[in-house]
Formats: sequence, C-alpha cells, structure tokens
Amino acid sequence: MSSKEFQKLFVEEYEEYTRLYEIVKNKQEAIINNDIQELAEILKEEQAIIEKIEEMEEAREKILNQLALEKDIDSKETITFTELMELMPAERVELEQIKEKFLQLLDKLQELNQENRELIEHSLKITESSLEFIREATGRTNLYNYKNDETNVQTDHIIDKRV
Repeated sequence: MSSKEFQKLFVEEYEEYTRLYEIVKNKQEAIINNDIQELAEILKEEQAIIEKIEEMEEAREKILNQLALEKDIDSKETITFTELMELMPAERVELEQIKEKFLQLLDKLQELNQENRELIEHSLKITESSLEFIREATGRTNLYNYKNDETNVQTDHIIDKRV
C-alpha cells in the first residue's frame, strides 16, 4: 500500500460525496414537488452511492493501517491528518486542498440534509392536519390505538358508496 493509493482513493471518495450531494439536491426537489416516484428512484441511487462510500472508507482505513505499520505508528489509534501529512510529505499540498474542499462539501451536505428533514417534517404535519380535518368533518375519531386495534370505528363515510 502506498501513499499514492491513499491519495487516489481520497480523491475518488470526494468525487462520490460530490455525487451524493447532487443526489441530495435532487431529493430536495422531489420532496418539494411531492414526486413520490422520483423520490423512490433517488433513494435507490442514494443508497448505492452510500454503500460505495462505505466500501471506500474501509479501503482507506486499510491503507492508513498499512502506512501506520510501515512507519511504526500504533495503528490501534486513529491517525490524525497531521500525522498522515508527515507520512506523505510529497502529497501534502494536494491532500490539504482536497481536505478543505471535502470539509466544505460535508458542511453543505449536512445543511441540505437538515433542510430536507425539515421539509419532510413540515409535509408530515400538513398530512396529519389534513387527516384530522377529515376525521372531524366525518365525525370520526382515531381509527386505531397504539396497538393497531380498531377502536371507535363508525360507519359514516365521506363518500357514499351507493352513488
């Protein structure tokens, strides 16, 4: 394992996170447009990217552990970025630049995920309010209790089936 392999993998991982960021932006658009079909497709693609990133992280850790063994660093502890730069002086400038871009991307990704979470929570509140309005309009109370047993079921329906 070499420092060049680490550098290549670090760049590839950054590129995957960039793809993930674009997917999360598309997910936000699907959430806003209430496009469930598109959202389902985006979630599949997002999951595939996440799985690839997890594999890359495992490979990166293996490389770091190998580099630590080669340089007699206790591999039971996580190698800091500063220690890594000492192990890879030739790649230092490029890795520091990628690290900065990576950190900025991760901040933007976290911010976008928070926005998506808030959009989904808002959408759920609207749905709950709509359901409550329908229940009140039909004189129904909750149809299920916490054990999913039917309770307080009434026969009044919003739409008359006889029509």
